[in-house]
Amino acid sequence: MASLKTPVIEWIFFNLKRDAVTGEVTDPVVTFDDISDAIKNSGSTLSSANLANFWKDLTRRGADGLNEHWPPAVFEAGYTGADAIGHGGRAVFTFVAVPDGQDQPFVDELPFDPSLPVHPVQSLSMPQAMRALGRRGENWHAQVADRLGVVSTYFALGSPRNQGEKSLREVNFLQTGIKMSRGETDAAFSLLAGDELWLVSAEVKGLREPFHLPQIARAAHALGAAAERATPPLNIAGVIPLGIKVVAPSRMWVVEFNPIDDPDAALQKVGEMVIELTPSVPGVD
Repeated sequence: MASLKTPVIEWIFFNLKRDAVTGEVTDPVVTFDDISDAIKNSGSTLSSANLANFWKDLTRRGADGLNEHWPPAVFEAGYTGADAIGHGGRAVFTFVAVPDGQDQPFVDELPFDPSLPVHPVQSLSMPQAMRALGRRGENWHAQVADRLGVVSTYFALGSPRNQGEKSLREVNFLQTGIKMSRGETDAAFSLLAGDELWLVSAEVKGLREPFHLPQIARAAHALGAAAERATPPLNIAGVIPLGIKVVAPSRMWVVEFNPIDDPDAALQKVGEMVIELTPSVPGVD
């Protein structure tokens, strides 16, 4: 079922971005102003109050949600879409050519493999009062991951980093909800590997939200830049992008990616683990 955004995207593509004669798209990046123009000129009843979340809202259900709302005419013209935050002033999303052989506008960036082995982690150390106040949401999931050592368990037992002379010596939780100009780190950790200090930028997702890899990449790069601007600057070897996602009641999927130097670089998965909290924890579902 299409949303109010569907005809707005279609209007932008055919009226602002695609040359009607040649069929070429020479300026694929869509800005706040483009969306405002489309809402006004297409006769849409879509609110223009929160254009910053125009693309983010479409990605909340991953490929399924995007495919549901993407204009069929735009796909038939050979174009899909992608995140464009940081690609110039007021950029929101961009039109990109559909890859050869792809039979739908969007595919999942990082599908979960349900056959992965499950590693149990105890939750008896969590106070009953904390359990009683647990509610669904990334803040709670981040607190649970810290309190029960989900991240340290992954790095101790599942990370390819934990070997050789630079094997891991220490993992520490730093803070949650670090807002930066080009991203937000849901939970930050420090990691000591040999004599090197690393930061870990974790993106936390609930059961119904997929990982959005550009979001993870931007947050990790922004955290590294924030460390350089600190007073005094943090002498770190780099930032490790990490994803933590609820995949079933009291089960968390932890995914590690290679560090990046460019916020627009494609992330490469290097390790993963499914951790089950035992006994079950309210709100992690």
